[in-house]
Amino acid sequence: MDFLLAFVVAGLAATGGWLVWGAGRFLSTWRRRRHELRLARIRATAEIQQKERELDLRERELANETYQDFVRRHPEVC
Repeated sequence: MDFLLAFVVAGLAATGGWLVWGAGRFLSTWRRRRHELRLARIRATAEIQQKERELDLRERELANETYQDFVRRHPEVC
């Protein structure tokens, strides 16, 4: 039993630095990925809002063109 305990302690001592390095790398990657996802979500939201504004503008332009066409074809009504 003492041999097994000594083997485990020696193994942890030999790989402890690698374990700490791996854990630190995992945490930094996880934080960076979380940040990138947050930025992507914000960009997607902004892009959707921009497209909605463009569609609203296009609807208004089409309504104006329709009105102008009506006025041009039926000057007696206006």
